[in-house]
Amino acid sequence: MITHELIERIEGEAVLDFKTDKGGIVQEADIRFLHFRGMEAILEGRNALDALVIAPRVCGICGHSHLIAAARMIENAYIDAGFSLTITPKAHAIREITLSCELIQNHIKWLYLVMLHESGKLLGKEPNVALKALYASSQINQLCALFSGQWPHSSYAIPGGVTCDPTHIEVMQALKILSEVENFVAKEVLGCPLEKFELHLRGDSHRVLEGDVGTLLRQFERLGILDAGKSHDRFLVLGENGGVMVNGERNTSDIALVSEDSSQTFAEGGKTYAKNALYNGEFYESGPLARALITKRQGITSLYNHYGDSAMTRLSARIDEMVTLIAHVRSLLTSLDLSQPSFIPPSHIENISGSGVGILEAPRGSLIHRARIERGKIVSYSIITPTQWNLGNGTSSNLGVAQKAMIGAESIAKASLIFRTFDVCSVCTTH
Repeated sequence: MITHELIERIEGEAVLDFKTDKGGIVQEADIRFLHFRGMEAILEGRNALDALVIAPRVCGICGHSHLIAAARMIENAYIDAGFSLTITPKAHAIREITLSCELIQNHIKWLYLVMLHESGKLLGKEPNVALKALYASSQINQLCALFSGQWPHSSYAIPGGVTCDPTHIEVMQALKILSEVENFVAKEVLGCPLEKFELHLRGDSHRVLEGDVGTLLRQFERLGILDAGKSHDRFLVLGENGGVMVNGERNTSDIALVSEDSSQTFAEGGKTYAKNALYNGEFYESGPLARALITKRQGITSLYNHYGDSAMTRLSARIDEMVTLIAHVRSLLTSLDLSQPSFIPPSHIENISGSGVGILEAPRGSLIHRARIERGKIVSYSIITPTQWNLGNGTSSNLGVAQKAMIGAESIAKASLIFRTFDVCSVCTTH
């Protein structure tokens, strides 16, 4: 039987086309995104600095990621054109703080607005947890706005640094807000101190946590899909501390092996407006689980060794990353050297003719901005978003990551929930 399932509550929408056997078990799954992806065309022909305003609007959740990727792309174009450009440790740290805040608030929203809600709905009880998500994410966004000026769609990162010049008072305010976020995560999300969470992962006792993540894992267990959702067992990180991992073996990653595939798009008679992103011709999982495994975080590595790339490991990795990033933000704030300049002006953009690439790790995985600039104007622009890695629509001989994870699910409803474990976002993929 063939069934079409509209997936909402995912930052946009998607359609899943399922083929099931007589018992309802999923045999095939296709992924379609329904809106035209044309952000690159909007950027072409404009002043290169316009990308700092337009690129953040690719997504309402990951605006900082797209801004910093665009800024890095322009900075690399300066270097390619033979111009010197300096980013102070202070400016780099501020970018790291805001980007980390974006990842944290994304993971909070995914947990409360998507995963707890949807898994509870399948069990006949939809938890009233939206206010938790709104409170926590608003706190994190206040912290972020102390440096970025606003959320979302800020443009504080520019070639040569950042536009903000924080004071000691603002750093103290940020630390106070961070403490409130830490208390929320410990009390509500984990049900234990942040520093104890990894011990629960390594001891395989995280399913008995009293916090909301424990509730989520128990709901998946009751649905019989906690150990389901396994995919290719291939992982990719292209940002800092990048690497690839296949069947447990780690190697360095190479941007030259990245390619895009448009064979499944509507433009060529296919099924989706989203292009596929491939590494060495194959689909690789990107995102929190990949980052945890590539950087050898002990708790998630321990889970992976027992349960592979299952839903349990994937869910736990996103929560573990949230905990890790909170500690990272505290370290950055306490070591921030306010005496350094925030911005060192580079040469005028009209002097620049060169190619640049900006790569970083966004909430859902590796993000790439590429462009060719001629005398300060964008000649060509290309974006590979994280959703393209995990939610690509492949073929029967080369299945996408989420496609493979859904096959074998006992029902369409359970397959759709497995799909959501990848933190689906269609707006950044389909413009």
